[in-house]
Amino acid sequence: MALALAFTSCSDKIYEEINTDPTKADHINPASQLSYAALQIYGDMNYVDVHRLYIYAFTQHLMGCWNTTNYGGQHRQDDNEMARPWINLYSASIRNLTDGIDKTKDDSACVNLNAALRIFRVYVGGLLTDYYGDVPYFDAGLGYITGEMQPAYDTQKDIYLSFFKELKEAVALFDVKADAITSDPVFNGNIEQWKTFANSLRLRYAMRLSDILPDVAKDEFVAALNDGVMSSAADNACVKHMEVSYSFGQESYKDFRGNALSKYFYGNDPANNPTYICKTFWDQLYTNNDPRTTRLFRFYIDDYMSLSSADGRIDVTDEMIATQVANPAIVLITDTKPGEFSWDNWPSYTDIPGSPLADKIAEIQAMHPDYSPSTNPRWMKPKLANNFLRSDNPGVLMTYAEVCFLRAEAAINGWTADAAKSQYEDGIRAAMDLLADYYDCDKITDAEYQAYLLEPTIAFGTLPAQQKSQINTQAWILHFHNPAEAWANLRRSDYPELTPPDPNGKNPLINGDQIPVRLLYPIKEETYSKDAYDAAKSRVPGGYSWNARLWWDVK
Repeated sequence: MALALAFTSCSDKIYEEINTDPTKADHINPASQLSYAALQIYGDMNYVDVHRLYIYAFTQHLMGCWNTTNYGGQHRQDDNEMARPWINLYSASIRNLTDGIDKTKDDSACVNLNAALRIFRVYVGGLLTDYYGDVPYFDAGLGYITGEMQPAYDTQKDIYLSFFKELKEAVALFDVKADAITSDPVFNGNIEQWKTFANSLRLRYAMRLSDILPDVAKDEFVAALNDGVMSSAADNACVKHMEVSYSFGQESYKDFRGNALSKYFYGNDPANNPTYICKTFWDQLYTNNDPRTTRLFRFYIDDYMSLSSADGRIDVTDEMIATQVANPAIVLITDTKPGEFSWDNWPSYTDIPGSPLADKIAEIQAMHPDYSPSTNPRWMKPKLANNFLRSDNPGVLMTYAEVCFLRAEAAINGWTADAAKSQYEDGIRAAMDLLADYYDCDKITDAEYQAYLLEPTIAFGTLPAQQKSQINTQAWILHFHNPAEAWANLRRSDYPELTPPDPNGKNPLINGDQIPVRLLYPIKEETYSKDAYDAAKSRVPGGYSWNARLWWDVK
């Protein structure tokens, strides 16, 4: 889909037929460039691995597998790994989007495609600046167009302020009489949904500025609301992916059709599936009786799981939890703390005769006489459920649930007349529905939802600080499916309040004790763009490091 060269009527007016070689083209269809950029966000294994290596550790959603703990959990700076967003997004998404915008900018038949390309370029620019701070943006990707090979690093302030103008201008371009957008893996060419996506992004970016430029943030937020934002889950912006092989061969890194993040969740070592849940995430859901707990997390015996299928996994979740609840003095559920590897806090299986778990183990041993529950006790640690390991899972860009949480916080800020409590509760309901609508989880019932709203720490508080903590903690849960936004909103809001890994723990913290708040620029930039690189580093207050806050992160 990303590489298809099926020209639309719009692109037919731009390009002449190429006859020199029927297997190659001198130009790429701008519609395919949009598809390619959208599919890269979750489909590019070379890019998305930064989430497994760093981001999920910094947000404390995942912890325990070698990749996550070795890099993010131990605060280990590795230029090759931190450079993944820079190298891959600039060379693919930014380059294709910039080229597509240039090719369609003067054709009235192509206004819808041009608008979508501009919106998505803002989205990718937002990812890059939120990873690194000041980055090349305005002149990025123009090498083949203007010959600009060393673009300046634009300030994050200038980049963010340009987002509002660009998104408003792009929305104004849409025209139902112009050519339709084809090869669109996000909205299937629906221009009304592209409009609500753009306006909803304005909410996100406005809230990002709420502490640094509160007046601008308020004005832009209210203006976006008035222009029309997501109003239901039908407006969710999610990239559609396909079921493809779990193989980690070289071709998988080039194939954007499948959700590469899900491929990494599956892993290439069934005995050490890399989706151990961090204690922080587990405790937030489990201790608050969140009905999402056993939809998201399961306990699996992976001894009979293959490289290509999760069918061999044996699920012992219900028996595990029932036995733990009935025997609270015995530690069955073993957490993986921040900074720990899965084997650091090694569980020790204790047989509890007559318990649901003992009966389940006996059933497994009848099927597999060689099985011993104490041989590989990793199954006592919660992992991500099978539903989230499929490569046809969507790539989440933005959801109605996020819009609800943003509106709830805006109401607390006094920006709008929205009822903060209603928006907060609607956001929780929408976040819960996401699991059934997109991942085939059992739907959370109204009774489960209502019971959850009555939990002491979940029931909407009375003080603004408590309310903001609750709203952004729920956003943190929601954004497990959107790790880049999880990290950005966590840094902006400071909720939930995370405790860094213990510097005196079993595993040393390599480059600082505090949770990092930015990725470092690729070292090669010092050679390729030295002047721009040095200027950007010099602008960082207090000195450049991955503990130096971004411009909008002032708390």
